[in-house]
Amino acid sequence: MPVIFWILFAPRLAQLATGDHGPAVVERVGAGVTAPRVLFKVDPKYSPDATHTGIQGTVVLEIVVSDRGMATDIQVLSPLGFGLDECAQEAIKKWRFDPGKKNGKPVNILATVEVNFRLGSVPFDSKGEHLRTAFNVALGQLRQQDEKKAEQGLKTMKDLAGKQFPPAMFALGALYETGNRVDRDPSQALSLIAKAADHHYAPALYELGALYIEGKLAPRDVERALHLMNEAARLGNQQAQHALGLRYENGDGVERDPDRARRYFRLCAASGTPECQLHLGQMLLALPDRKERDYVQAVAWLLLARVMLPQARQVVEAEMPNLTPAQYTAAQKLQAVLVHKQ
Repeated sequence: MPVIFWILFAPRLAQLATGDHGPAVVERVGAGVTAPRVLFKVDPKYSPDATHTGIQGTVVLEIVVSDRGMATDIQVLSPLGFGLDECAQEAIKKWRFDPGKKNGKPVNILATVEVNFRLGSVPFDSKGEHLRTAFNVALGQLRQQDEKKAEQGLKTMKDLAGKQFPPAMFALGALYETGNRVDRDPSQALSLIAKAADHHYAPALYELGALYIEGKLAPRDVERALHLMNEAARLGNQQAQHALGLRYENGDGVERDPDRARRYFRLCAASGTPECQLHLGQMLLALPDRKERDYVQAVAWLLLARVMLPQARQVVEAEMPNLTPAQYTAAQKLQAVLVHKQ
């Protein structure tokens, strides 16, 4: 499975970063400053979750290439989840560079690194494709007003659930929960959703976690709920990522943990969820020890969120008087790499 890399050396404002010898000025490429050059790199491993799920895409990291030629102060700008972000970070730590230079002397350079994960040969699963297609047709039939088509869709959904197809078990469970197209049966609903979750189906893991948090259909169990939601978030469920981000941001049922909240928000923000982009941008703005790079990232996320959210537009407009032209330009350019590429 080939993994492709390239480096974009970001022209940013000089700023402070913590290196091996304490705070140090970080230079930008241009005006007599040359870019670092990769001397040695290590290919990252493909995580088991990503391999099993067939996840491909790009993890975008922002690093400081130190004057000693090492990647330091590594931050994930645009994550993929499924364990790939950690794989990318571990690999980058082992890379070695010919450092960037200013007036012939090595200096620290801020760089953006894109790590592309591609499965070289993903075998075609004809049985799985047949089940997926049948499920999508049944789902469409269930949404129609035509009773005969809806009945056929329900029959197909039950057949697929009987074959242990996780999306069908989850969808049928939701029908039994609401009483839509079937007689309401909370016990059957919980059983089907739990079976889909046992197959590591992320939407079912999230929904089961939500049921345990609410004490709905099952006794309230916050610890179990958080475990299920965390698993769903790890498998790319944006609802779980957003819900957990809010809980750790506000200390709702858990100990308040801003760092963890930002990690969850970053996952769903990178998948294009405007609410997550807004929360992440606001949290980065509010950092007590905010660096220049944090500020530029915050504005970039808010610029992305403002397309859909009036609240984000208001935050950006309020921040505009504080932005220098260089910061605004850098934030505009950064938008292009924040939402991950599949």
